[in-house]
Amino acid sequence: MGYQAPAPAPFGGRYILHLSENARVRSSGRPEPGYFDNLAIKLFGKAKLQTEIVAQMPWKRAMELAEREAGHVIYPATRSENREEQFKWVGPISRAIWNLYGFSNKGWSEMGFDNLLAQARIGTLMGSAREAYLRQRGAQHIVAVPREELLLPMMLADRVDLIAIGGNILRHYIDAAKDPDGNQGVPDIDGAVPYRSCYLYIAISGDVPDKDISNLQTTLDGFKTSGVFVENRAAHGLSTNVEGSFLSAMLNLENNGVSCVDLDGNGL
Repeated sequence: MGYQAPAPAPFGGRYILHLSENARVRSSGRPEPGYFDNLAIKLFGKAKLQTEIVAQMPWKRAMELAEREAGHVIYPATRSENREEQFKWVGPISRAIWNLYGFSNKGWSEMGFDNLLAQARIGTLMGSAREAYLRQRGAQHIVAVPREELLLPMMLADRVDLIAIGGNILRHYIDAAKDPDGNQGVPDIDGAVPYRSCYLYIAISGDVPDKDISNLQTTLDGFKTSGVFVENRAAHGLSTNVEGSFLSAMLNLENNGVSCVDLDGNGL
């Protein structure tokens, strides 16, 4: 019989919101910092639930706390099969196409997903849904790091061949590597292999009251139908095109509960 994590400690009535970003990221010049934090804080406030806000910590550490204690709020979190029973879910609040990124001149996209899993050194964030999924699919050479900002330097140093990371954050790290004159600081990188499409949620650990989850979901649905969800995106420099595929999916309440779909390098 496989290992089963112990049940989280009983809920004490106060939700612990783990900020998704730290002060350094929020002052980095990226347009979107604060978006998810502002959405979560506003959501719990509107639902009139007690909260304690804690600074960003390594993802793996936050997940370990969530295993032991009820009421930890972690976001944006991938709603994957292996996490379904560990958390209660509110969302979706975003969607991501998972890519393995690599240098364009290496020909990774021509190898096929299964061959990459067998042969490539793949860097990913320790404790992330991407790491768990790639291991479950049989990746033979995973290199897990505690912070995402380490992934690009590791690929530049030839310590990994591909990195499993979100496209927006990777573009930020690439821009940050430019020299003072704006010249590109890294070779061309592309999304060599799209392998999964996943919806992201607010994940709440342990045996918290179902009425609180219903309250939060109803409040979020109200944000979407009233325009608050789109207004929050606009306030953080993100797209507000409600006709586009992303926001159409987010605003469609029939997508509540949708998790992930495998692509295996074939795209959407």
